[in-house]
Amino acid sequence: MTFVKKALSPDEYGEVLFRHDWMCDEPNDVVCELLAKSERLFFRQDDVLFREGDKMQHCLLVETGKLQAFRHTYGGDEKIFGQFERGEFVAIAAVFMDHGRFPMNIRAQSEGHTLMIPRQDIHQFCLQRPELALRLLNYLGKKLYSTINQIDWLTSSSAPQRLADYLLRQHHIQQTQQLTLPVSRGQLATSLGMRSETLSRLMSDWKRQGHITYRGHQVELCDLNYLKALAVEARRTF
Repeated sequence: MTFVKKALSPDEYGEVLFRHDWMCDEPNDVVCELLAKSERLFFRQDDVLFREGDKMQHCLLVETGKLQAFRHTYGGDEKIFGQFERGEFVAIAAVFMDHGRFPMNIRAQSEGHTLMIPRQDIHQFCLQRPELALRLLNYLGKKLYSTINQIDWLTSSSAPQRLADYLLRQHHIQQTQQLTLPVSRGQLATSLGMRSETLSRLMSDWKRQGHITYRGHQVELCDLNYLKALAVEARRTF
C-alpha cells in the first residue's frame, strides 16, 4: 500500500468526488476545499487496508478497483458484509459514530486506489452546509433501509429463496446470465446464513434439474423464471 499525502488537483483527480450524489450540487470551490484536505491510498489485490477496530481518521471513497468489508465469525469463517466499487463510500456511517473506529476489516479485491477524506472535515462540512448534510442523511437512509430489508429477508426466507435472490441480484449487477461469483463458496454460504454443505447441495440439485450450470466461480443462469419465482418475496414495492 502507498499513502500519498498532498493536495489533489480537481482537474486530474477529483472526478469521483465531484460526480458523487452527495457533492454534485455543491459549488466547485466547496468540493475543491474538501479535495485539498484529502489523501490517496493505493492498494493491491488482497491488501488489508484496515482491520476491525482500527482508528477511523479518514473515510474512503473508491476511485478505481474493488474493496470488500468482512468479519470473522467465532468459528473462523469469513462473513462478507459488502462490496465497494468506483463511486462508493466505505463505512460512511462509522464516520459519525462516537467510537471512531472501522467496524469491519477492509480488504482489496483488486488493484486500485481510494480517496481518503478526513473524518473531522466531513463533520465540519456537514455543520457548515445543511443541504449537504441532508443529502448525506438521504444516502445513509437508503443504506439503512436496504440493510433492514436484507435482515428481514435473511430471517424469513428459506435457503433456496436466498440463493435465488443472490443470483438474480448478481445478474442485475453484471448484466449477463454468465455470472462470475465475487466471493468464494464458503463466504457466500456464510453471508446467506447457510452451511457450505447446504449451498453445495442446492447448486448440485439445480444443476441436475437444469436451472443453472457452474464451474468454479463461473455460474450460468439457465432458468431465470424458476429463480424469479423463488425470489419473488424479496422484491419490495419501494
